[in-house]
Amino acid sequence: MTTWSRTPDVNLVLEAIKRLSEENKGSDVEESAVLHRLEREDKKLSPADLSKILITLEALGYIRVQLSTKEEKIIRLLSK
Repeated sequence: MTTWSRTPDVNLVLEAIKRLSEENKGSDVEESAVLHRLEREDKKLSPADLSKILITLEALGYIRVQLSTKEEKIIRLLSK
């Protein structure tokens, strides 16, 4: 991910989280599910880039991220 493509990637990740949350009837979403969803839509992101985007979205108040295991994160969409 380059500096120039950061905003579109943030929007793509947020939309993927919203859709997954709706499909799961408002429950939390795993980081791996977000990566899978983006891959199915031909949007490739590395786990490191996804982590940076999740930090940005959490700082903006859109999501809350918690560690599930050492490698897996649980993402909760906050209502705005």
